[in-house]
Amino acid sequence: MARPRFVVVATDDGVKVKLGHFGDAKQYIFYEVTEQGIREVKRLENPFKGEEEEHMHGVLRKRLKLLELFGSIDAVVSTFFGPGGEDFFKERGIDAIKVKPWTTIEDALKQVQEMYFGKA
Repeated sequence: MARPRFVVVATDDGVKVKLGHFGDAKQYIFYEVTEQGIREVKRLENPFKGEEEEHMHGVLRKRLKLLELFGSIDAVVSTFFGPGGEDFFKERGIDAIKVKPWTTIEDALKQVQEMYFGKA
């Protein structure tokens, strides 16, 4: 049996994936994704929402803070990652998964499950 994957989804409303930058989401929802199904683990409000991002150093600092907040994860899901965002996660062994705007969290998680475990 394949190991579970721990996935963080950026959202503003708890229904759709965040439309816009991953780091600007109001909230992050953590899921455990397995071959058998998907289970919500926890929700966290984004304590860094609205932090100034004018300079690249500020962006890096914010990304590092988010990773510290998230702990051990396998993937992040959003409709958009800022400049260098996908590379930032990939360099740390975390899949940065982009979905189309207006994608529901449910549909995004089905895509993630299929990506990791194939079609049911």
